[in-house]
Amino acid sequence: MYSELAKYYDAVYWYKDYDREVDFLLEIFQKHGARVRTILEVACGTGNHAQILTKRGFEVTGVDISKNVLEVARKKVLRRASFFQGDMRNLDEVTDREFDAVICLFSAISYNLSYADLGRTVGGFYSHLRDNGVAVFDTHFTGKGFVDGYRDESAFDDGSIIGARICTSKRRGNIGELSFTYLIKDGRKVIALRDDVHRLGLFDSQDFLRAMKEAGFIETRRYVDWTFKPGGKTLFEDEIYVGVKPRGMSAIRSD
Repeated sequence: MYSELAKYYDAVYWYKDYDREVDFLLEIFQKHGARVRTILEVACGTGNHAQILTKRGFEVTGVDISKNVLEVARKKVLRRASFFQGDMRNLDEVTDREFDAVICLFSAISYNLSYADLGRTVGGFYSHLRDNGVAVFDTHFTGKGFVDGYRDESAFDDGSIIGARICTSKRRGNIGELSFTYLIKDGRKVIALRDDVHRLGLFDSQDFLRAMKEAGFIETRRYVDWTFKPGGKTLFEDEIYVGVKPRGMSAIRSD
């Protein structure tokens, strides 16, 4: 998806409410007492969150492993943002800065396939935060909620691009596989892509919260479906995790 179809990413995910998620992020910052001006967005994708955040006055540094989606993000977000290619497990190789907030959204945290990788990623969030900085990440895929054999069919049409997507799921122990098939018509161009497989680590809330505490975070919280209401009503919830870096814990880093 991220190499061959990066330019169609936004058309495929037309339904995602980025404004709602940014509104909730700002509520989280306020609720946890974080004064946020600079944001590191890990796995920033095509820059939809960054576009909204920069328009609201924040300075965003985006990191993604895919150079193709970064090309889209750079064209979309022209001011108050910079974008770099890199792996979420090795953020020190991308930047030596500290930020007021680190965010990692749209289930990107689940691309960590082992608890060791999850710990490295969450530890990177911590080390790139200033004192009293806040980290926020989310996922829709957990060990409890991932359904083996699930099938989903969807269509999209933005006026110039029309297409269909089929997704099937397969569980292999603690790894969940999502296999996508796309058929896209862009003008006279037709693109068919089969077996675009995404492998996801299936962690549960205790795993995420433990990784955050081991990294040094305090005030760790779990929220559900972009609200502060208690969850647990369904298996198909978006889980949002929040942690704060204590005061007096920052290393000396250059801006």
